[in-house]
Amino acid sequence: MKSPVVIVWTNRAWFATLATIGTVMAFLLVLTYVAVKVNAPLSEAICGKTIVIDPGHGGIDAGAHGRSGLQEKDVVLDISRHLAGLFNRAAVYTVLTRDEDKGFIEPGAHSPANWKRLDLESRVNLASQHNADLYISIHANSFPEQVWSGAQTFYHSKSDEAKALAISIQKELVNRLGPNLRKAKTGNDYFVLRKPTMPAVLVEVGFLSNPREEALLAQADYRRQVAEAVFYGTVNYLLDSYKKGQPWEADESRPTSDSPREFMDIEDYTSLYSRAKAALNLDENEVVLYFAGPTNFDDDLMPEVRHIAGLEAESNPDARASKVVQELIKGPAGGSVLCPTLPRGTLLRSLKIMGNVAYVDFSKELMENHWGGSRAEELTIYSIVNTLADVSGIKEVQILVEGAQSSTIAGHIFLDEPLSPNFDIIELDRFQR
Repeated sequence: MKSPVVIVWTNRAWFATLATIGTVMAFLLVLTYVAVKVNAPLSEAICGKTIVIDPGHGGIDAGAHGRSGLQEKDVVLDISRHLAGLFNRAAVYTVLTRDEDKGFIEPGAHSPANWKRLDLESRVNLASQHNADLYISIHANSFPEQVWSGAQTFYHSKSDEAKALAISIQKELVNRLGPNLRKAKTGNDYFVLRKPTMPAVLVEVGFLSNPREEALLAQADYRRQVAEAVFYGTVNYLLDSYKKGQPWEADESRPTSDSPREFMDIEDYTSLYSRAKAALNLDENEVVLYFAGPTNFDDDLMPEVRHIAGLEAESNPDARASKVVQELIKGPAGGSVLCPTLPRGTLLRSLKIMGNVAYVDFSKELMENHWGGSRAEELTIYSIVNTLADVSGIKEVQILVEGAQSSTIAGHIFLDEPLSPNFDIIELDRFQR
């Protein structure tokens, strides 16, 4: 296997000089170029930090793409280079996981799924090898509906530090890039947020599927603005952490999520979901299917009650569950405002229930025709899992692609183990006839 090239951005001599001076005045001179306003000793709060910047995808893995042909791998690489340069001016030791159009790991003789896992594992391991203080993964989003837009930052709920960083970056993305009502959200299934031991965030810089944002992301000046927003958000987080002593102490001045659901535990979600579904009074030929929301502000799964003729009479559990999946593949009902979650051409190859686990195998189109984007991939996966988990006897779902168990649909979430339903991703107040 070819050894990857790690690009480290810093001026060590300059860094050493600053560390020796160790005064706020000297550090402010360095930041003249980026005009950061501060009220804390920057030399202690920021100087000498190590940040790994991970431009997503690369090489044969282009990621999402827009109608003009603009590719995610190119957009995020340029933004990451600008971001590294900004941190460099602030005497931050930065590491780019890639600085050219290739993945961290070459495909070689690996299967597509194993190659992608090795690629992502190597990026995360690089952060550990450098004892990084922060890990920032840069991506671009996509969705079948052009109306979806807005940069968004994701974090893992296990890390209060990552949450604080994500909220700080999201605030700057909104302030500096224009109208955007999106909030920082959890992304607990994303590989690059689950595995790092340091605070990690995934920044989706916009939707390539949205004509306006695709045109903006094609502009070098706009990409620099995106990098500046991520930079300022990170600096503000580091300053705040320094002043408070701990990254997430109780403080009324800190930004918080607008969603009260975020503070519920899984039992609360389960209870709410059970009551909402019970209120539908489904008959034995009706099921609940889950599709994506209809507007730019509804990026959760929403229920649709579907009548399936003859479902009640089907005694074979596998056949019964297969009928439900076939309806999900068809997409929302005619006249529905909801959006499909499975890409065109997707076929159900087989479905087998073993114990409480449904093993559902899809054709390669689930991967090949998927539009990309981390949130979109999450919606695709949990539209399947949550729909099947409503079928009697199924508690977990193992998604396969062409019979492969360790596949990934769009490269953000790995399907190497059975998944339980995710009630947090469902818009529960939409449960109505």
